[in-house]
Amino acid sequence: MAEPLNATFFTLKKRDRAVLAPATFMLVLIQAVLIGLLVLLNWGFFSHLGTLFANGFEEPSEQDAGLMVAGMFGLFGFGFLLMIPMYLAFAAYEAACLRWMIRGEAPGLFGLALDHDTWRVYGIYWCWLIGYMVIGTVVSILAMPLMMMSMGDILSNPSPDPVQLIQWQLSVQLPIMLLQYIPMIFLGVRFAPAAATSIARRRFSLFEAWTVTNGRFWALFGSFFLLGAICAAVYLIVNGAGFAFLLGDVVRAMFADWPNVNNEQAEQVVARLFNAQTIGILIALYVFSGLISLGYVLMSYGVNARAALAALEEGKIAEAPPND
Repeated sequence: MAEPLNATFFTLKKRDRAVLAPATFMLVLIQAVLIGLLVLLNWGFFSHLGTLFANGFEEPSEQDAGLMVAGMFGLFGFGFLLMIPMYLAFAAYEAACLRWMIRGEAPGLFGLALDHDTWRVYGIYWCWLIGYMVIGTVVSILAMPLMMMSMGDILSNPSPDPVQLIQWQLSVQLPIMLLQYIPMIFLGVRFAPAAATSIARRRFSLFEAWTVTNGRFWALFGSFFLLGAICAAVYLIVNGAGFAFLLGDVVRAMFADWPNVNNEQAEQVVARLFNAQTIGILIALYVFSGLISLGYVLMSYGVNARAALAALEEGKIAEAPPND
């Protein structure tokens, strides 16, 4: 019988020397530099956007509209290109964390190195992307005829009742689209330790992760669920308090006579959202939310590392010789 994993807080296990904290700092620094580069490359767009904010979003001229469209395309293009080094930095970070948890090694800059382990993890990222795209596409193809058949009178009516349409979306469309998350969750848990298994075996090990998680699905699912629940609770409390502080009074006034919405108060909500001080607080909340997500990611690395270590101890997988 498999030993208990006790993997949920494995990341926090006391080790000989600190590596995770400086590696995390280096990741945040690298991502900040890349985001700064994105802002610098698109400074014209952001400065023009700031001018529109200052003018209260009056109806833009054709020239302004053209600049906005061109700026959006530029932002998207540069953002897509910078995703490559961003995810490569994340791959180096995950490899550093897993290598330290599993093998106690920290080569390079606080464990960050463009070595074989990093490229193995980076390859796993591409497998995740392709897998999710395939599942989403298959579910969408299967769901479309089911949704069309369920629409019935809505399709035959040239002016469908909005209430009926919303009821159909909630009772049919939403449950069908949520079906794609069932295989995603199952396969996500079964293959979650793929990167950790690759580090443990010193080999690219996507399919070997299935062996690692054999008989441990519910233990791993429980760990991920508990970590997700903790992070979600912190996220909701902090962001809820932040938005209540920023907009609580005007939102309450706006919906005081619900379902009649006070349009004047709605305009105040928009005006306050685009206030310079408010934008600063929103950016702080966004950064804090990002740190919560990073905390969840780091804790999940520990869950996967513990699963891979248990598989090594039980002989389910074997480590290849170093530098092989």
